[in-house]
Amino acid sequence: MILLIDDSDHERALIRKMLESGGHQVSEAAGGDEGLALFGSLAPALVICDLMMPLKDGFATVAEMQTLAPEAKIIAMSGVWYGKADHDAMARDLGLVAVIEKPFERAQLLEIVGGALNPVAKPKRKPKRTAKAKTKARPKAKTKAKTKRKAKPKAKAKAKPKARPKARRKRR
Repeated sequence: MILLIDDSDHERALIRKMLESGGHQVSEAAGGDEGLALFGSLAPALVICDLMMPLKDGFATVAEMQTLAPEAKIIAMSGVWYGKADHDAMARDLGLVAVIEKPFERAQLLEIVGGALNPVAKPKRKPKRTAKAKTKARPKAKTKAKTKRKAKPKAKAKAKPKARPKARRKRR
C-alpha cells in the first residue's frame, strides 16, 4: 500500500487516480501530522509526500518518518523546480528513494513508484585485474620493427646552381 501525503485535495485525488490505474492501493493524508499518524498505523510499503505544505512541511514529515522507520521508502514531490542534479542530491541527502517534480505525467510517476517498490538489482562489477593478470591474459602485440617495412633511403636531390643576378642597365 502507498501512503500519499499532500495538502491539495485536487492534486491528491489526481495522483491517487494515477496510482490506482497502475494497480496500487492508496491511502491519503491531507498534511504532515495526519500522514505521520497513518504512517504509524498502516506501515505502508511506500510514502509519497509533498514537500511544500502548511503547518508541518514535507521536510519535517519525512525526517520524522525516517526516525520512526529508517528503512522507509519515501518519494518526495515538489512544485518548486530544483533541477535534475538538485533532485538527485536532495534524495541522497534526505535518504529518499526519489524526488519528483510537479506537474508530472502518469507514466513518469508509475515508473518511479515501480522502481521504488521493485528495485532491480544492479549488476555486479567484475573485479579489476592486476597488472600481471593483464599481461598474461592479452596476446602480445607485434612490435613495430617486425610489422614495419624498411624504408628506402631517399635519394639526395641535386642542388641547383644559384642563379646569377641580372645586371641592371643604367638609364640615362
